[in-house]
Amino acid sequence: MKKIAIVTSKGGTGKTTTAINLSYGLAMFGQKVLLIDCDPQRNVATIFDIYGNQTLPDLLLWGKVDILGVRKNLFFIDSGGRKLAETETLLARRKGGELRLRKVLSNLKGSDWVICDCPPSTNLININALTFADYAIIPVSMDFLGMVGVKKTLEIIAEVNERLHHQLRLWGILPTFFDSRTRVSHEVLHTLKQHFKEKVFKTVIRTNTSLKEAPGFHKTIFEYAPYSYGSQDYYLLTEEVLNYDWEKENRN
Repeated sequence: MKKIAIVTSKGGTGKTTTAINLSYGLAMFGQKVLLIDCDPQRNVATIFDIYGNQTLPDLLLWGKVDILGVRKNLFFIDSGGRKLAETETLLARRKGGELRLRKVLSNLKGSDWVICDCPPSTNLININALTFADYAIIPVSMDFLGMVGVKKTLEIIAEVNERLHHQLRLWGILPTFFDSRTRVSHEVLHTLKQHFKEKVFKTVIRTNTSLKEAPGFHKTIFEYAPYSYGSQDYYLLTEEVLNYDWEKENRN
């Protein structure tokens, strides 16, 4: 089972779009996927239009949760929305509160992938997701502030790893909102490749109107516009993730 955190310290990078469409892409390939919404904005539940009674706060506090089937091979845990803020306060009073998600899901079985959609902030819920996951994917929008967001996100990961003796690894940096017509998109992508080399995904997520429209119809991009650029790009990302050289990773 591979545990992935989709994380960034900057909003507006396509984080939830990536979490949902990568999860569904993997499910289409026959993989069993559990998507955990760790963001109090509750966008995953809103997009799928399915809400749990026992949500992430119940899991973190009491070890009980509704795992909802939303598509074939795809399941998810609802964040519970604003309840997460209260949960964070209660967890802060508990010893080992930063590691609670790892503990309650330590016996999780039946999933090939667990993907956490993390909030764009440094809080206790985010730290729980980062200490649960083994790998991080950082979506980066093609603008200057996107570059700043990468740096901050990597600093957060390094701090969590050091303070909590964890080994969350950077799987890859995913360029998003790429517009081939603009110079800034090309410049930011070039800079990312210069700095992070093979850690930048080969797949680039292009700006696509269908990606913005699909959530309004409670659909993934594959369901809403299967022949769009957005669908093509997330299909390629899914293939790239599935074809990742794990033996090379273990050698490193």
